[in-house]
Amino acid sequence: MPAPAQGSSSSHLPTRAVEALRGPFQVDLRVPGSKSLTNRALILAGLSNGQSTLSGVLRSDDTDATMEALRTMGAEVEEDGDQVRIKGIEYFQPDRGEIDLGAGGTPARFMIALASLTEGPVVLDGSSRLRERPMAGLIDLLQQLGARIEPLGRDGHLPVRIHPGNLKGGRLQIGPLASSQFVSALMLIGCRLEGGLELSFQEPPTSATYIRLTIAELRAWGVGVQAIEDGDGNLSSITIREGSIAAQDREIPADASSALYWAVLATLQADSIVRLHGLVPADGQPDHQAIGALARVGLKLESDGDVVCCSSNGLPNGWGDLDASGMPDGAMALAIVAAVASAPTRLSGLHTLRVKECDRVAALHDELAKIGYDVRIEGDDLIFRPLSDQHPTGMPAEIETYDDHRMAMGFAVLGLRRGGISIVDPACVTKSYPGFWDDLSRVEVAAGNGDTSRSRRNP
Repeated sequence: MPAPAQGSSSSHLPTRAVEALRGPFQVDLRVPGSKSLTNRALILAGLSNGQSTLSGVLRSDDTDATMEALRTMGAEVEEDGDQVRIKGIEYFQPDRGEIDLGAGGTPARFMIALASLTEGPVVLDGSSRLRERPMAGLIDLLQQLGARIEPLGRDGHLPVRIHPGNLKGGRLQIGPLASSQFVSALMLIGCRLEGGLELSFQEPPTSATYIRLTIAELRAWGVGVQAIEDGDGNLSSITIREGSIAAQDREIPADASSALYWAVLATLQADSIVRLHGLVPADGQPDHQAIGALARVGLKLESDGDVVCCSSNGLPNGWGDLDASGMPDGAMALAIVAAVASAPTRLSGLHTLRVKECDRVAALHDELAKIGYDVRIEGDDLIFRPLSDQHPTGMPAEIETYDDHRMAMGFAVLGLRRGGISIVDPACVTKSYPGFWDDLSRVEVAAGNGDTSRSRRNP
């Protein structure tokens, strides 16, 4: 049996009941902007010369933490709904001594790198779970470049105090790392370093799809980036040229990771149609691959401009073997489909899920097994076998979310198929998708599950 998932929810937290849909439905949804692209664009706007305007920005716990951190570092940030105007920082002079990054792993990694450019000491801290998440690889690489980072607790973890240092560019050898965010964090500040930055990979990097997303975003902001691949197509080195970043206006596309949950629902619900607005498959978000993977198990996908139409017969096949290393965030949603599929699936490439908001491998296993699905862990893989009854029902069950937004969303979608599920701490979705429950209510109404006043605006 796996070790208990970290960050377990408390029994006193509220729950949100999710019952099986009464019938097929058709619904149009526009999920919020990409969390990955929003966080990258916010950092680059903060580093730019002049004022940038970002539209379609995701407003969530993680991105709000990034914006507040930029303010503390000296940027001017004005918010108007999902439009944000940022006047960039020339000299990093924190106006307060501490930045609280909440539970945000991405904001924490990006801000450790950004704060290493500081001209005044600043403390970075976060939630108890964020203090558990690994930072050592990034801290070590920044120290090789001249950063002065003082641990205020356990080495390699938050909290840290970052002192004015003598940060310069150069060449770094990159070995195995716990997170691709370490590499992305270095890349985002690379052009501000004297002489630029060269990263040489000793082996294929972790979650390279997210590193490639950072490359694309840097190029969109005019940063000089050269990426070299080996004979197998793996990244072998990345060079960031020294230079300035010009302020610009940028539209953030819809979040593929959030859209994925509704594509999963369409995969599970026969004769239903979900039209997802604002998706740009060419933008490089890794979870476009996850949406595409659903087509292999029965989802029909049709695109018209930035609208993707999803439908199926509601009886997904298994994948057999599916390597999710290139779409680690999407693996959570794909596991829900694998649990109810009519053929076995081995979901591999999940080692980075062990150090996310919770131990997601253990959490998925524990909660799926609790409600009767046949799933086991082998190493870091999840192995699913089909049930004789593809629509298991049973006594109502409370699903622990472990303060993990993707656990809440994945099991809520499963609840719309199975019924009898209550999600503990439903508010944890504010980390990436604050309007998730409003959109789920719209689906419930469209399927005839009753009236609700909690609907979001139409696309």
